[in-house]
Amino acid sequence: MMAYNSERDEEHKIFIELQNYLQDTSAPEHIVQLLDNYKKLILKGNYDFTSLIYTESIETEMSNGSAVITRQDDYCIEGKVNLSHQLIEGENLAALTYLNNEYRGEIDVICIDPPYNTGMSELIYSDHLLTCPGDINPHNIWLSFMKKRLDIAYELLSDSGVLFINIDEHEIANLLLLCNNIFGEANTDVLIWPKTDPLFDENRVEKPYDKIKITHEYVIVCFKNKLGTSLNKMKMPIWINEEYTEESKDMETILKGLGTTSSAKDELSELFGSRDTFSTPKPRKLIKELVRAASHSKSIVLDFFAGSGTTAVAVSDLNKEDGGERKCILVTNNENDICKTITFERLKFTKTKEDFKEGIEYYIVEIQPIHQDK
Repeated sequence: MMAYNSERDEEHKIFIELQNYLQDTSAPEHIVQLLDNYKKLILKGNYDFTSLIYTESIETEMSNGSAVITRQDDYCIEGKVNLSHQLIEGENLAALTYLNNEYRGEIDVICIDPPYNTGMSELIYSDHLLTCPGDINPHNIWLSFMKKRLDIAYELLSDSGVLFINIDEHEIANLLLLCNNIFGEANTDVLIWPKTDPLFDENRVEKPYDKIKITHEYVIVCFKNKLGTSLNKMKMPIWINEEYTEESKDMETILKGLGTTSSAKDELSELFGSRDTFSTPKPRKLIKELVRAASHSKSIVLDFFAGSGTTAVAVSDLNKEDGGERKCILVTNNENDICKTITFERLKFTKTKEDFKEGIEYYIVEIQPIHQDK
């Protein structure tokens, strides 16, 4: 029902060409409407992701060139050892295309915090540009956007690789269907992350959303091969006689005590002097424990919605704790100057303050035109 195949792709392309032709040639309105009704009949009761074909501007650019990365020496920082995290600035679809040529089948952990498709224009990233209110399904643009990136993520994962996706109620149902389609239902699980906690949230007041106070989000877990993958124990916080300690535990479906959105903002305020520097950061402890569960000492970890850079900081923290040599690759665009003024600055600050051993390599992804002989 949701399988991708070349016949359906070709069928949909022909349909779009016909629709565009009728519109360009000013066909009578009733003919265009009949065509639209035909499309609705095809899709009725059938959640078929092959119909979600939206061409992004970066795809048009890549059709005339290839994705390459260029090192930015002025933003590179040497580490204590021959180990550096990579920070790649640019469109993540282009970066993923490049990385798939370099690291296919070699990434053990992917942690991403994609746009939640809330339609909120006040965020510092373009969450509102992924909504599609005029479509048959207003989630289509977002699903098209995610499908292209998750298809490549699947290719990048090692045989025992694990992908963690943070998401909320706006797209949990659609994203779960998409992940089931790409990874298989047997390889997909859902965890609950309480995003409020009295122990962390002195600075937070959670307001009801649509009459219901939302106090949790989700983490979708996608395995390349669940049967062939063993997860490590996580170090989960516990309080004994009001004293904090940790104990090793198997991963559970509710991720209690690993920080909240509010505590993540407190982490950023220490560097930037404001809790409003980044709208939706994730706490370091949450990401650290997810990476711990799915990685070994020399794993490569990827985050292609890097935001404030939490994943790299969490990886460095974990390496410092257990002596590991995990490498993190971060990808983020420079929308509103996020990459240079937030992501890079946070990595630089925490490296110095917490004496992390890893260096930082800064790259920009570009599309190199294909030169044709005249």
